[in-house]
Amino acid sequence: MRTQLLAVVLIPIITVLVLGGLRIGSAVQNAQDINNVRQLVRIVDKGTGLLEELEDERDLTALYVAAGRTGDTSRLDTQRSKVDAALARVRAEAVHVRRGTNSVPATRLAVLDAAGGKVASLRHTVAHSKMRWLSVVNAYTALIAELTDALDLLTPDIAHQALAARAGALETFTQAMEVASQQRALLGGALTEGHLDSNEAQVLTLASRQQQALIGEFQSGAPLAQRQFYDRTVSGRDVDRAEMLQKQALTRQGTSRLRLDAGEWFDTMTRKLELMRLVEKRLVGSVEDESSREQHQAERSVFIASLVVLLILLLTLSVTHVVVQSIVGPLHTLRASALDITERRLPEVVRLLRGSSDAQLEAIKVEPTGINSTEEIGGVARAFDDVHRDSVRLAFEQAQLRGRINAMFVNLSRRSQSLVERQLELIDHLENGEQDPDLLASLFTLDHLATRMRRNGENLLVLAGEEAGRRWSAPVRLVDVLRAAISEVEQYQRVQLRGLVTADVDGRAVNDIVHLIAELLENATTFSSPDTEVLVTSRLLSGGGAKVEIQDTGIGMTAKDLEEANEKLLNPPVVDVSVARRMGMFVIGQLSGRHGIRVQLRRPSPRGITAVVMLPQNLVREHGDHMDPPGLSARYNAEGRLTGWRNYGTTEQLDESTLAKRAFRTRRHGARLASKE
Repeated sequence: MRTQLLAVVLIPIITVLVLGGLRIGSAVQNAQDINNVRQLVRIVDKGTGLLEELEDERDLTALYVAAGRTGDTSRLDTQRSKVDAALARVRAEAVHVRRGTNSVPATRLAVLDAAGGKVASLRHTVAHSKMRWLSVVNAYTALIAELTDALDLLTPDIAHQALAARAGALETFTQAMEVASQQRALLGGALTEGHLDSNEAQVLTLASRQQQALIGEFQSGAPLAQRQFYDRTVSGRDVDRAEMLQKQALTRQGTSRLRLDAGEWFDTMTRKLELMRLVEKRLVGSVEDESSREQHQAERSVFIASLVVLLILLLTLSVTHVVVQSIVGPLHTLRASALDITERRLPEVVRLLRGSSDAQLEAIKVEPTGINSTEEIGGVARAFDDVHRDSVRLAFEQAQLRGRINAMFVNLSRRSQSLVERQLELIDHLENGEQDPDLLASLFTLDHLATRMRRNGENLLVLAGEEAGRRWSAPVRLVDVLRAAISEVEQYQRVQLRGLVTADVDGRAVNDIVHLIAELLENATTFSSPDTEVLVTSRLLSGGGAKVEIQDTGIGMTAKDLEEANEKLLNPPVVDVSVARRMGMFVIGQLSGRHGIRVQLRRPSPRGITAVVMLPQNLVREHGDHMDPPGLSARYNAEGRLTGWRNYGTTEQLDESTLAKRAFRTRRHGARLASKE
């Protein structure tokens, strides 16, 4: 149901996500483009610094070459160090951009990486060749032009008009500064050499005109604030003096005496260039500020677009949730109630009814589900309440029927046990007065059959959840408990006791333990060959308690049957027809559960089964005194097997018939005394 309802609103949700995703993607791309521009601006900032230092090196080198490569070179060496430092800064910034997300053309960054080698090569050529100063100027100018082209990264990729205008103004002004620096080098070289020919004058004039054109282009395209800053900054005595010196030099071209000082010209033009560089730095800062503002706007656009899409999506999901919850909520409540009834409430009712006697049974009220609506889901909930109510009623009726059946079992068992006890007393009376061995053996057989009948009657009590009437008040030796269990199986002659220990068993659990071990012995003798022995061993455990093992060499059990049997011993099933077919396992499981006894079946070899009975510490305690049945003492052979009993204080050996008679009589006498207590 939830999936079907969500399918209805899936199309508008997908539409919102697609359109919103496209809008957000566009805003993110725009923000990324602006961030790329900011990275490029940082490269240009470092690059313009490199160009300035390289222009100064070119002009100083031109003076040095024009002077015949003689004189003081400290100023030139200092300038070359500045160029190297500027190159390092440009390379570091280029590496940072490469590691980012900027898609700067690799060839332009490669030019920046190779600039250091080209500068070094040019310096070597100047030092070890006979190049004239004009050729040196041209070589440096070509290198500067190459670097300028590599740094020209902004205007082609900028879509924002204001930022593109500022970047264009910066590019134009940088070119104007380069031309002004060329004028410083050209005239400085000519003045140092002392001669300005027509070719040199033509180049100088062309550079001057080019500078004026670039400044005019800058003033026509730059923002008003930048033009005003230029007019205020690039003015004054040094600017006027530089123009005057250049005009004087041009008027005296072709003469051998220019009568102008090269140092004065160089210093005056340098001060003018420094003023122009202030304007250039202002332009770079303007581009950075504009790119920062554009990035903030782009990020704000991303945030607003994301927020709008999120709000629309949340509104859609909220409406969908309300609609779906109004339908699915009652269904979920109904499902949770159904699961609670089937997994907890109904099993709990069955458990309570099973644990109550017939006199304690009371009608159980059914709590309805929490759905009171009048629509279809409410009708289903009320129908389920009716089903739940009928299930509880049927369970209550079954518990009443089971209680009556248990009462019938108890009544039949009590009556049969009363008759069996009377029968045992009669047999005991006949045994006491009979001396004929053959007749006495027949009486012993009747005695044994009656004992088995009594145990079967006690099985009915266990099935009904009742306890046997026989109960001991005083502790009983473990060996006597095992002997009593052996006496209750038909083939008791095949059972051999080994590893007997001196320990006492709590009298309250004696009869149940005797019953439990007798059932295990019955199975062991029944499912093994008549000519084999069943071994019963016992030993005390170091942590307290005792372990009794019953081992036979019968047909054994498969691994699956063994697992099922151990599961039934650990968790006895509900009494039904299948329990009646395997009553022994059920009785063993019930008796062991009463006293915390753990019973487990094992398969030590391909044939036979070993039943392990773990008696807990609270039922068994070690006893140092050797105790025997009243009037008798146990007699064992060299292997530790029980061979019979003998009278205290005599050496008379009792024959087998007398021995068996006294043993049975002693057991029955103790059982009758215990039941009277």
